[in-house]
Amino acid sequence: MRSLRSAASLLAAASTVESLGHVTTALGFSMPRVLDPAAVAALGLPSDRSAPRVARGPGILRALLLEVPAGSSLREAASLIAGRVSSRAPHLNWLLALTECDGHDVLLAAWCPRARSDGDPRPQPGNPRVVALAVDRRHIVDSDAETLCALTAAAGGDDGVTHARWLDVLGRESLTRRFYRALQRRVHELGDSARGDVTSAARHELALLYVSRLLFLSFLEAKGWLDEDRGWLERRFGAVAGGDTFHRRVLLPLFFGTLNTPVRRRAPAARALGRIPFLNGGLFARSPVERACSRVTFPDDALGLVFSDLLG
Repeated sequence: MRSLRSAASLLAAASTVESLGHVTTALGFSMPRVLDPAAVAALGLPSDRSAPRVARGPGILRALLLEVPAGSSLREAASLIAGRVSSRAPHLNWLLALTECDGHDVLLAAWCPRARSDGDPRPQPGNPRVVALAVDRRHIVDSDAETLCALTAAAGGDDGVTHARWLDVLGRESLTRRFYRALQRRVHELGDSARGDVTSAARHELALLYVSRLLFLSFLEAKGWLDEDRGWLERRFGAVAGGDTFHRRVLLPLFFGTLNTPVRRRAPAARALGRIPFLNGGLFARSPVERACSRVTFPDDALGLVFSDLLG
């Protein structure tokens, strides 16, 4: 893949099973061939799909290309197809390429058998674990193009290694999308939980600001820059949680008496938080909405969900 622009162009043009073939050839597969009815039945593919195609890759790599009816969930279709194909052709490593007929969605997916939790080396029965890149052809973003470029760069050499790399790349894409869904949900719920007589818009603006700060702090924590303790936030939360005490007793002095204050000017309560860096920027300065809504607090149970469902 030469550039993000060429990757984006391939994804944006993938409106038919024929144009999906340009995507799979960029990943090292041969030109796709139409499956005959007997092969479609042997793989257990749904009969309402139009002219499925298969492309050969190195070794046991295969790409399966299909169009699905408009309005279909491509993720559900991918899960169904993966379950059927993996049970009928488990000796092959598959990449699945789907496009929505007369629609806008495109999906690239790969799968592997689910591991057993009891240590048994045999795969767990049932549908395999599917990881995917899902894009809207009308709105290709840089991360979509970057993922396709990463898949292209991962191709080559041993076919088993290539498939494992694709699983890793697509798995990270799935994790990123889950993270942003969790981020949106937790910001909304934190805003709803705010205590204080302010507008809904102000509540949710404050919630987004607080979650943004906590995300940044979790990065600092991972670097060991919060008192050299990579569990600093969780430990502080566990020590004081109850009602809205974490907001009042930890977050407010941390934000406005510590992170935005040079060490030599910090009060004893701020120094008691440990060796915390001074950040000479605007993220930990009181915003206009905070100055106008100074009595608003977030309860510990809502902040706890941010820790468990997002920061974790």
